[in-house]
Amino acid sequence: MSKTKNSKIETDDNDIGEAIPVSAVDDSSDEVHADGIDSDSIKPPKTGKSGFGLAISILLSLAALAASGYLFLSQNSRSQQITSTISTIESSLKTINTDLKDSRQQLQQSIERQSAETQSIKKSMTRLFTRVENTQQTWSVEEVHQLLQLAVDQLALAGNIDGALAALRIADRRIADGGDPELQPVRKQIARDIASLQQINRIDLAGTINRLRAVEQAIDQLPTDHQTPTTTRSEPAISSNASASIWQQLAQDMSSLVKIRRIDHPEIPLLPPEQNYFLRENIKAMLMSARIALLLKDTPIYRSSLQQAQQWLTKYFDSTSQKTKWVHTELKELAAIDPAPPLPDISGSLSSLKAVTESKQE
Repeated sequence: MSKTKNSKIETDDNDIGEAIPVSAVDDSSDEVHADGIDSDSIKPPKTGKSGFGLAISILLSLAALAASGYLFLSQNSRSQQITSTISTIESSLKTINTDLKDSRQQLQQSIERQSAETQSIKKSMTRLFTRVENTQQTWSVEEVHQLLQLAVDQLALAGNIDGALAALRIADRRIADGGDPELQPVRKQIARDIASLQQINRIDLAGTINRLRAVEQAIDQLPTDHQTPTTTRSEPAISSNASASIWQQLAQDMSSLVKIRRIDHPEIPLLPPEQNYFLRENIKAMLMSARIALLLKDTPIYRSSLQQAQQWLTKYFDSTSQKTKWVHTELKELAAIDPAPPLPDISGSLSSLKAVTESKQE
């Protein structure tokens, strides 16, 4: 029986921290459990060894209880820490949710402000584009006005047909590029003005000047009329025939003194060499004057210079010469040219544009 108790005690030493009941075998076979230890039910050990084992069991039970308490307290502390951490996390989540709500509200407000600003910018851009478009149209109309005025000035002041045509054509292209339907009447009038300019009987200015220079160069080669004296004094002929009568000699002398001439046209005396030179230079000066008048589009001076050259040519030069005939023909053809032909009125385009502009302003 004592051996049984000792083995039980050794087993209890190996399982520390657990409550192990101690069996006390007595004659009546009663069992006593360690969980429900009762001071009245514990019987004093009969021997010293059994009392020591009981003390050890009690100590072990107390240690197990202490360990269980420590474990409970430790778990309770950890549970409290976890609970505190959870509370902190929940608080943080609430704070984050609050911040998110605030951020969402701020973002929504910012989006609304941005949307309002975008709408305002769109309206401003629309107004700006409208102003720019109106400004461009104004610039286009002003440019067309300047071009039409330039065309009128070029034709009226300088007689520059090519310059007037160029200005009208550029103005027509500007109106076409602008696409303003209100300016279509102006384009129609521009087309009529261009047609009137194209119908002008224009001269070949460079060709006419070259023809005048060719005539001028030919003047030095023209033969003058009456280059030999029309009358020469005859010396009395001495007859070798001794039988010539006195009457024949007298008749010969009288015939040398009296000569019948036609006086339908007065005969031009022979020009001295120095006068011949100045005559040719005067004709050249008239041709040069005609060239200058041609450039200045001065029709009266141009034609009067050619007519004066023709008169001198007819009066002093041999009309039977082929060169003289050619010069006469050239001068007649050149005199028929009008350096300043009648010019049409192209101010209709400008007047039409002014009328359209005034109607827009009203």
